[in-house]
Amino acid sequence: MPNAATITVPETLALLDGQFASVARAVAEDRYVLWLGSGISFGRVDGLRQVIARVLEFLRVRTIPGDPACRFGRALRAALELAPITPEEEARVDLTQPFATWPDSNHIVVRLCNNYARLLDINVQGESEDYLLWEAVELRATFADPAKPPDVEHLCLAMLVLEGACSDLASANWDGLIESAVTTMTGGQPALSVCARPEDLRNPALRGRLIKFHGCAVLATHNEAAYRPFLVARQSQINGWISRPENAAVRGRLVDLVATKPTLMIGLSAQDANIQALFAQAAVQMPWRWPGNPPSYVFSANELGGDQQGLLQIVYRQDMTPGNRQQIIDEARIQAYAKPLLLALVLHLLCSKIRALVDLAPGAIPVADRQSLRDGVIALRNFVAASVAPDPLSFINVFIDQWGRSLHLIRNGSLTHATGRYQPLTVESIANIGANPGLPASGLRETAVAAGLIGYGVSRGEWQIDTPASNAVRDGMFRLHAPSGGVKVFFTSGPISAMQLKQDGHLVDADEAIVIHGHKLIPAMARSPRAAPGRTGRREVREVSLATLLESSATLDELFQKFRMELAI
Repeated sequence: MPNAATITVPETLALLDGQFASVARAVAEDRYVLWLGSGISFGRVDGLRQVIARVLEFLRVRTIPGDPACRFGRALRAALELAPITPEEEARVDLTQPFATWPDSNHIVVRLCNNYARLLDINVQGESEDYLLWEAVELRATFADPAKPPDVEHLCLAMLVLEGACSDLASANWDGLIESAVTTMTGGQPALSVCARPEDLRNPALRGRLIKFHGCAVLATHNEAAYRPFLVARQSQINGWISRPENAAVRGRLVDLVATKPTLMIGLSAQDANIQALFAQAAVQMPWRWPGNPPSYVFSANELGGDQQGLLQIVYRQDMTPGNRQQIIDEARIQAYAKPLLLALVLHLLCSKIRALVDLAPGAIPVADRQSLRDGVIALRNFVAASVAPDPLSFINVFIDQWGRSLHLIRNGSLTHATGRYQPLTVESIANIGANPGLPASGLRETAVAAGLIGYGVSRGEWQIDTPASNAVRDGMFRLHAPSGGVKVFFTSGPISAMQLKQDGHLVDADEAIVIHGHKLIPAMARSPRAAPGRTGRREVREVSLATLLESSATLDELFQKFRMELAI
């Protein structure tokens, strides 16, 4: 099994196709609650080590050396005692020098990582209880900086939300990077409801609801009076969170989510007492049983930590025995960290939706033949996944822009009124796609079949696919290469979208291009009698209607042969 830190996206997809297929399916059906921790924001906001070092330096620069009554000096001594430091280390402390230059600074920071909440609970005489969090941590600059762009994890989470696969998220993070990612995707259109205090639960849920049960730095920066009291960081807050009356509504909602929807934890150690207590309460109200399909509790981790294993003992107390304990632990662990796992979940979701649309497409193609089309979609997915390395952030940004542009063109034939970077394939989860009354008119079912045919042709060695020559719309959505040559390809829902492509100058008759329509073509008007008879030798746009091909084909072989003849490559 690959290590969680080094596993590739194709290898993670293999896990989601195999051992964790039920997890991937349940995510696509919006059955899981995603519980998120600091692991999804590594590289974007400071981690514990940087925060701890900043707090110690904050106290040091305000300490008056040699003054035992100095309030900052007393707080600094309390912090060092939490480490704790040895007599030899204490002798090497030099308050006149920056903390980062102390010979034992790294050892001190590492030891304080397990006591970060107690560190932030240290009181500075004359200051508010959250003084160290608000001032020393520099919470607003560190966790609410609008200049910090979302990372891969946040962009993927935004895509899952917009695709209807993640309507419930719970996060211990203060930063606003998920919200920023959603805003970027939608062009500012509201899509995610953020709850950082009880009153926020009354707001519309929109596409998804993000419950930030440890508070939100962005909201606290914009409205300090309303949201600063709900920032949770200190040990006394964490220990008392579950019983404080002001948290009752949020606590009740989270307990309900744990009891009614399976849990997928990503980047969250579950070490905080309030998290353990939430899951214990839910297990009392309505426990999940083991084994489950899908698994009731899943962690993104290389090895489960002690707190994660302890949580499993709490929630599976009726079923865990010495004989099955290791099996339960192994089944609850996906050995892929946040970045590869979320990338794989996004690609798996989009692939699964396209495959579902293949099944819903009209026509007489039998179920067994449609499986080959479904496999063709997987071939395309795997082709895309192979290009993630070595730069996942560059990949996901290009993917978002190309996917969003392609869906805009399929639906409208134009980018004139495009809003936001991303267009969801469907706004509903995979379980509800068939209930969408607008699906037949969208042409998406037929377009999905076209994608399956393209992938089927790739797997047979009939042609190869490649990215467009440039980001210009005129260069197509992708290119097909066959022994006879290459050609750029456009998908459209139907002739009206294709006409808009031409009207906007993205598609001209002199182009060597193929336009694959979901719907039937509009019959061409009769040629002028002055037109030259027969072939003119000029290149021209070729147009293919999947609706027509599906209507006239009874088997996959028949459909594919007609499709290949229409492409003429």
